[in-house]
Parts: sequence; structure tokens; C-alpha cells
Amino acid sequence: MSQQSCSILDDIDSCKEIPVVSSLHPAFQNYVATFNLLGSTLNLIDHLLIVMVTIAMSLVCFKLKLEKTAFHAFVCTFGFVLLLAEGMMVRYNGNILLRSLHPDTKTTLHYVLQLTGGLLGILGTLQKVYGKKKHFKSLHGKLGLAACLFCTVNFLAGTLALYSTDYRSYISPLVNKIIHNGLGLITFLIVMLAQLTGYNTGFFRRNFVNIKLYKFVTFVILVLSAIGPVRIFFKNYRKLYA
Repeated sequence: MSQQSCSILDDIDSCKEIPVVSSLHPAFQNYVATFNLLGSTLNLIDHLLIVMVTIAMSLVCFKLKLEKTAFHAFVCTFGFVLLLAEGMMVRYNGNILLRSLHPDTKTTLHYVLQLTGGLLGILGTLQKVYGKKKHFKSLHGKLGLAACLFCTVNFLAGTLALYSTDYRSYISPLVNKIIHNGLGLITFLIVMLAQLTGYNTGFFRRNFVNIKLYKFVTFVILVLSAIGPVRIFFKNYRKLYA
């Protein structure tokens, strides 16, 4: 007898038919159940925080009629924070909202969310620098530029991995996973650092209150959203040298 076993201890590619082992030690069963519950709870909190930050940002930016920096802040938050973070978590089995989806559907959704979020973030960045003679002088600006560059590289690598037969013939699936996961984590880290440094700008000081709260919540989103991808990255890395 067998069943589908997909706890959050496994990534999507490890979910397969395995024998049911009913003789597990009760203490280990309790550990797995507790770990799964904790992972699902943290993931739910992450979803809620992402939505809260996006809504709070959107309300202020729409109140400002999406003019100038308000458009930049709204589009970058919606693309880089909401869509990229959600796209990062699509393939994580601790994602209680999407864990029941078929693996192929998860792959497609991951690609669409990442591509759309990245394009929106790049659009917001280009809108901010359009018509200016000096660009990317501040730390926030430099991180925003780096985020756009890494997004572009990651999209190209992901697209090649999905659709290029020649690319897959040169790089093994495991190595490709490691490269893609690593690039994705670096990209997300830079994106969230750009968001965090954006809270120090004059636009936020003039139009927002409780900026420290925004920073704290955004940092928590960074940590929680990266849990699944980091675990998958190191799991694949260990497989490479097993």
C-alpha cells in the first residue's frame, strides 16, 4: 500500500509515491506533525503580511493619485514584494494556499508570477529615472538597479531551463535547480533590501507614518518567504555531492 507523501520537509520534486510506514516512533510522528504545523502557520502569517504591506502602500499611493514617486512605490511594491514573494513560495510544500496544485501548474504559476512581478518592478524603476540626468546615486537606487539586472538574468535562466532543449543537454537538472534557486534567492534578497532602503527616502518620510513598522514587517516577509527556497537550495546542493 502507498500514498502521496508531501510534507513541508520535501520540495515539490521530492513528492512521490512511497510506502506507508505505520511503525514510526510516536515521538518522530509528533515532531513531523509539529514541524508541518509550524511551517504552515508561518507561511500563512507571511501571506497575510505581504497582503497587508501591499494594501497599505496602495492606499497611500492611490491617495496621491499615483503621481511621480507614488507610481514608482506602488508598482515596485506590487511587483517586487507581492508577486515575487508569492512566486518564490509557489513550489514550497509549506504553502497552504497552493500545496494541492499539480506540479506542472505550480511551475507555470511560479513562472508567471515571477515574470510579471519582475517586469512591474523594472517598469517602476524605469519610470523613476526617466527624464533625470543623474541616476542610481543613492543606496536605494543602486539596489533597485541591481534588482532589475538580477531579475533579467534570472528570467532568462529560468526561460532557458524551461524551454531550451540545448540548454538542458549541457546542464543537468540538479545543477540547473541549484543555479536557479541561488539566483532567485539573491534576486529576492536584493529586491527586499531595495524596498527596505526605500523607506528611508523623503517620499516615505513625508507620506507615511510608522516607518519602523514597515521596515520590521518587510524584514519578516524577507525571512519567512526565503525559508522554503533556502531549504530546497541546500537540499539540492547536498544531493550534488552525495
